[in-house]
Amino acid sequence: MDASVRKSTILQSIKAGVLSLLFACIGVLLLALIAKLCNIGDTALPIINQVLKAIAVAVGMIISVKDEKFLLKAVIGAVLFWLLSFALFAIMGGKFNVWQILLDLGIALVVSIIVALIKTRRAA
Repeated sequence: MDASVRKSTILQSIKAGVLSLLFACIGVLLLALIAKLCNIGDTALPIINQVLKAIAVAVGMIISVKDEKFLLKAVIGAVLFWLLSFALFAIMGGKFNVWQILLDLGIALVVSIIVALIKTRRAA
């Protein structure tokens, strides 16, 4: 792989992961505010949280992943998002549930792969 392609891949992947995390944090904060104001039930919050994370990953990938090697950049970005969000929410006092951690990774990967495939089809 050429050095400029490698640098582009790394930078776009990092940008995708960090932007996804930023959008996820904004979404979670808005969800907390809405939940407090509207008395949303505890059973609905985890589902809404996962939907917000999926949307955040999709938006981060759409904005950041460009040019070529869409799938590679999207997968690296999704894993980076997953690692950063896991670390952030663990620092904030989140609980360690193995199934939740795997679900977060799975959703991030599936959404990023779908976005990469759509971008690949549009580029062709």
